[in-house]
Amino acid sequence: MKQTIFILLALALCWGCITDREPIARSKVAVELTVRSAPMTTTTRATDETTIRDLNFYLMDKAGRVVVFRYLTTTTLHFECPPGVYLMRIAANVGRSLGESADLSRYMVTYQQDYDTLPMFYEQETTISCSSGGVVQLPPINVKRFVSKISYNLTAKPADMELKSVQLLTVPSTAALFAGDGPASGNPDDYTHGPEMLLTGRQAAGSYYMLPNLQGVRTSITDQKQKNADNAPPCASWLLIRATRGSKVLAYSVYLGENNTSDFNVRANCHYRLNITLLNDNTADTRIAAYTAAVYDDFDDGNIGGYSVYDPDYSLHVDMVNENSSLAISGRLEVTQGDSDYFEFDRTDCNNSFDFEIYNPKGGNYFYLDYGPSVFTKDNSTLAYRVTLTDEYGFAQSYDFKHTMANIVYAHTSAGGSVTADRCLYTQTANEGGGKRTAALCHEDGCRLTAAATGSYAFVGWYADAAYSRLLSSSESYNYVPRDSHADIYARFRVMETPLDSKGTANCYIAPALDTRYSFDATVQGNGKNTTNIWPQQLHGVAARVLWESGTLSETVVKDAAYSNGRISFSTGAVRGNAVIGLFDAAGNCIWSWHIWSVDYDPATTAQTYSSGAVFMDRNIGALTTDCTQPSSRGLYYQWGRKDPFLYPATCQDIVTRADAVYAEGFEYAVSYPRNAGTESPYDNMTVEWSIAHPTTFMSDALYEDWEEWTSVADWLYNHHPNLWGNITTSNSNISKVSYKSIYDPCPVGWKVPSPEDFVGIERVSQSSPYYVTIHYNGNRTTNIPTGGTFVETRFMNNGQLGRLYTNAPYNMHWGTWACRYGDISCTSIFFSTGSVPSFIGTTDYYRYAANPIRCIRE
Repeated sequence: MKQTIFILLALALCWGCITDREPIARSKVAVELTVRSAPMTTTTRATDETTIRDLNFYLMDKAGRVVVFRYLTTTTLHFECPPGVYLMRIAANVGRSLGESADLSRYMVTYQQDYDTLPMFYEQETTISCSSGGVVQLPPINVKRFVSKISYNLTAKPADMELKSVQLLTVPSTAALFAGDGPASGNPDDYTHGPEMLLTGRQAAGSYYMLPNLQGVRTSITDQKQKNADNAPPCASWLLIRATRGSKVLAYSVYLGENNTSDFNVRANCHYRLNITLLNDNTADTRIAAYTAAVYDDFDDGNIGGYSVYDPDYSLHVDMVNENSSLAISGRLEVTQGDSDYFEFDRTDCNNSFDFEIYNPKGGNYFYLDYGPSVFTKDNSTLAYRVTLTDEYGFAQSYDFKHTMANIVYAHTSAGGSVTADRCLYTQTANEGGGKRTAALCHEDGCRLTAAATGSYAFVGWYADAAYSRLLSSSESYNYVPRDSHADIYARFRVMETPLDSKGTANCYIAPALDTRYSFDATVQGNGKNTTNIWPQQLHGVAARVLWESGTLSETVVKDAAYSNGRISFSTGAVRGNAVIGLFDAAGNCIWSWHIWSVDYDPATTAQTYSSGAVFMDRNIGALTTDCTQPSSRGLYYQWGRKDPFLYPATCQDIVTRADAVYAEGFEYAVSYPRNAGTESPYDNMTVEWSIAHPTTFMSDALYEDWEEWTSVADWLYNHHPNLWGNITTSNSNISKVSYKSIYDPCPVGWKVPSPEDFVGIERVSQSSPYYVTIHYNGNRTTNIPTGGTFVETRFMNNGQLGRLYTNAPYNMHWGTWACRYGDISCTSIFFSTGSVPSFIGTTDYYRYAANPIRCIRE
């Protein structure tokens, strides 16, 4: 719409008469002037972009004095002034009178998101010439819009890309109306953002108005891809376009200016038309920022049959893949269903909602979630919540989660029975150790648990603890009502124990079956029989413990040792091996111990009758195999006369490492050196009684120098005892080949330690170093003797080179002549050599504190 202002001036003087000072008298001329809005640089849009509703008109002389001021709500203006050169300023669409005295150099226009009319301005020197009585007609004045217009036309080219929003950022909050072409502020506090326009689909168009923002030119930018945040002035205006492509959130940065590269000036009265096509999400183009947020929780880790069970360590995960974006992202969690009084976010009471920050914008973030009513009911069992992530430019995405919670009771059983559950939401059973674990899920009404014994087991009762100390019910059916969201209950079954002593008692019992309960008489020492100088005593124990077992894990060979009514019971585990169980009195002293040989072996079925007529086992006591290339074929090692064993070497040539074993606290393997005992007499711990109380300790000899006060004793006993393994010899005057099984004999029921004469007739056949020597034991029948050497304190002497088997003889018998010589520390071993000289079999005498394997014979 064209508006015309008529200005009437009486012109008395020409231009050259005008000075900086006011003349005493001047003629005036009438002036006619038309004011209209100037077009934008590119185009105009609609009538409201050209409407002029009010004017503040200033005519100022060269001294800056206001000669004429008018405020008009119309566009026709009449005034008179002397002819001359003036500065004419017009502020249009201000909406009020600024007054004649206004300091226009400081007048600021404030940014608005929406305009009814656009603020306009005019500033120009104007010459008003002399007139001979007529009206001076000035050329039309075109006021300029003080705002810029930013039009956008967006297209997302990839078919799976969707536009989400567009926003004009870094918009000047205010601008001086008559600032000219001076640079804009460099203070970020002087800027604001335009409104975010939400978009859908792949195409969008719209526009923004903004105040001018002259940020200059960066001549170093030569490619439009370089017109990015790294190279732009800090307060340059730009268009932020948000889109998504699958789970990826995209941000496109389009900086404004006079060109696509170096210019960052947004000028008043200019229309910037942006036709933008989003071609891809390639973040190698630094104008494109992208991040992907994967939001999930781990409630399903505790999911059983579609229900989640309580766990205080559930967590919410927000995994950020932030390719080249450093946007700050905040989160908000809102509980939409469930009892929010029992909901905690990251160990903090959440109530209905909680605000949080993404602390790792380029990686994993997790926050603890805890939903824990004391009991889950039908009313509070459903937990639902929404997580909303919002980046610093306001782009938000929401994620909804819903879980159904339930109380859980775990019914544990050991071997011997099973549990079923009904009247519950869900149930499942899994293996647990040697038994089962049945999980039953329920709400506040609970469920019914039913126990059933199997085989030779009987149901004992339901217990609240694994130690079976708190009986809940002895009925096979138990109605469980939850008092907590998680509970454990234990069904106990009693084993109908297999007795190992039905054919007699001994210091060693073979337990042939795995995962089986056994028992034996724990009131009898060994076989309970009197022999020469040995008289058994009845045992009175109160408790039993596993002192050691072979392997690296406890309770794999033997477990659950218990004492009751004069008997020790135990269960074999899932692994073959050796173990020792100790009996303790009320003071905690070990008063006896038994070797448990857990092996699938019946000595009678593979027994070997030697030329002497003695019936031998086909292996050493404690051996786990007859494959002599395996270290476990060498069996256990015994100090002469003791009933308690020590482990074989770790390999077939290792001289310092024993095979693996797990020892009970206080019964670790040790060596007793009498001279270091620290007692009143070094011989106090060189007794049979001390050996019984310390079954895992190797008892060394006591050797002293001539000048020391103590007497050397090359035995583990200070007072030598020749009859410990049943031989009746007591001195050199009554050497005897007669022997009986004694209470210290280490062999199983029905078997005993052999005499030297039981080996008569054996012959060496061959050797296989470092494993064994092959012998004829009866005609052409052969057997293998492992060459595991002799164990002393910490070493397996000659492991892989020779083998020794102990006999019960407390004297040295010479092979071939059968001549015998008695000595306080003498004992006979059968010796198997693998030397290069024609190897031989013979007998050897060594100190009784040495430890060698034993191959038992039938009693």
